Amino acid sequence: GPLVVVGGGATGLMAAGQGAAAGARVLLLERMGRLGTKLRITGKGRCNLTNTAEMEDFLARFAFPDRSSDSRFFLRNAFARFFTPDLIAFFENQGVPLVVERGGRVFPASNDAQQVAGALARFAVDNGVQIRLRSRVTQLLCDGNRVGGVALESGEQLPAGAVIIATGGASYPRTGSSGDGYRLARQVGHT
Repeated sequence: GPLVVVGGGATGLMAAGQGAAAGARVLLLERMGRLGTKLRITGKGRCNLTNTAEMEDFLARFAFPDRSSDSRFFLRNAFARFFTPDLIAFFENQGVPLVVERGGRVFPASNDAQQVAGALARFAVDNGVQIRLRSRVTQLLCDGNRVGGVALESGEQLPAGAVIIATGGASYPRTGSSGDGYRLARQVGHT
């Protein structure tokens, strides 16, 4: 089956687009009627993309305080592969010029989060990602210890070679960020 990405926000669009660019068949499922709903309002509609702080400063500021060594190790590995310069280059290659403001905050030069959301959606579509809106995933389908698909609220079941949960947290339910990812992860034993 395809790589199924659950969630059409910034992380889901980037994951889906990168997976498709690497040659995977990708299906992105988004529960809302549009992609990047929360992204479009972030930073008061301006979309603060990242910060130009050095990696050590970034880690000191953003690592999880309750598991600092584990989270720093995880973040250091991820950032070694894709950090601020890579993100800036990615968006500029997608036709989104960026500016750095006080405190090292990075914004689109247009000050328009819509441009950022649009660029991520185009990146996914241009790489061949199949997108289904209004498709809420309610269950991960397991075959033993392996996730082999997803079930939708409609009752439809979709096979998957792999599943990425990119639903965000529970910070803004009106935008679709309602904690679905936590529920899905708990279904398969994550705490």
